[in-house]
Amino acid sequence: MNRFKPKEHLIGERIILLKREETHEEEMIEAINESRNELREYLFWVDGTKDLSDVKKATQMFKKQWEEDVEWAYDIYELDTHILLGSIGVHNIKFINRSAELGYWLRTSKTNQGYMKEAILILEKELFEHGIHRLTICCDVFNKKSSNTAIRAGYKLESVAKEAIYHYTGLHDIETYVKFSPYPLTGF
Repeated sequence: MNRFKPKEHLIGERIILLKREETHEEEMIEAINESRNELREYLFWVDGTKDLSDVKKATQMFKKQWEEDVEWAYDIYELDTHILLGSIGVHNIKFINRSAELGYWLRTSKTNQGYMKEAILILEKELFEHGIHRLTICCDVFNKKSSNTAIRAGYKLESVAKEAIYHYTGLHDIETYVKFSPYPLTGF
């Protein structure tokens, strides 16, 4: 499979995914602060993201990772209001294996409205069209909102890794959900 870069802007019916950039940093810290208690339950980086300077450092890291094809991070915006809804990223990109992992979060006031399902479907379409064959979503076994979102987006539970992630309360199991590209494999 040839290396590729996804589009920096992906548009859906209600949302737009924009490559993580400096212009969104103040909105990002506001969304994180609004959702800090809920996010902290499952995301390790929340405690280390205390203020705007932490978000700025993260943005620089994400930009470097984008250029190096380590991770592609997007901010999710509502089309009508231009409100920052959250973030979705492509992690563990393995071109040789045609695989990648999706990770995501939404601000608390915008959950349960189908935004993340739409973001997943928009991003997976872009990835599948470029030749990614296998996408996974991994989440803490107790994070039912995340796993339910994966299921609603058509991902199937593949496995449960026992005591695979350390959390503030100890080691937790990780569920892995998988979806395969509808396009035939080529280039072997």
